[in-house]
Amino acid sequence: METIRAILALVPIKGLKIQQMDVKGAYLNGILKEKVYMCQPEGYEDGTGRVCELIKTLYGLKQSGQEWNRELDEKLKKFSFQRLHSDPCLYIKRDGNNLTIIAVWVDDLLLIAKPDELMEQTKSDLHSEWEMTNLGEPTKIVGIEITQTNDSITLSQKVYVESILEREGLSEINSVATPLDPNIKLVPNPDGNEGNRSNSFVRLLGELQFLANSTRPDIAFAVN
Repeated sequence: METIRAILALVPIKGLKIQQMDVKGAYLNGILKEKVYMCQPEGYEDGTGRVCELIKTLYGLKQSGQEWNRELDEKLKKFSFQRLHSDPCLYIKRDGNNLTIIAVWVDDLLLIAKPDELMEQTKSDLHSEWEMTNLGEPTKIVGIEITQTNDSITLSQKVYVESILEREGLSEINSVATPLDPNIKLVPNPDGNEGNRSNSFVRLLGELQFLANSTRPDIAFAVN
């Protein structure tokens, strides 16, 4: 998501559209490379007691995620999308001044395109390969809220932040402009001191890191 944020900062927002699509039964599309057998499904037994050799992946197989990703990568590249080295979940296609971006979260796809015709063509290409659900304009994905107007696209995590504050008993505290007291001097850990490794501290640190990476780069220094 930090890569999407960086791209949106460079691309003119006016006329840019964001749509969300979902691949139905995504893990059923992967082709198995290994020999895997299963019992005949209940209700479909033929009475022989024989087992089935799987050709495609099923939900629950440890290979399913990887094979689906290979399938997705192959088909998107067929439509001239390029996978970013810096973020393997992001695909980009440029055609002159036109730009199409597909962000992948397992079987959820976030489509960013300009102009409208390019968005419709991308949807059509995806429909030609898999059974898709068109979810329209997204309002939230992976915990990040999205607000679109004609002139702006805003990413925020207000609900996520409020849930953290409420759990930590900090809902009523006053807000501050700087996330870290500038007078605090950071010094190396003394030898032998492993610091606070309690579950609550580690959880909170992970939550704040997710915020810094996704929508709040201003707290990155304090968190790190």
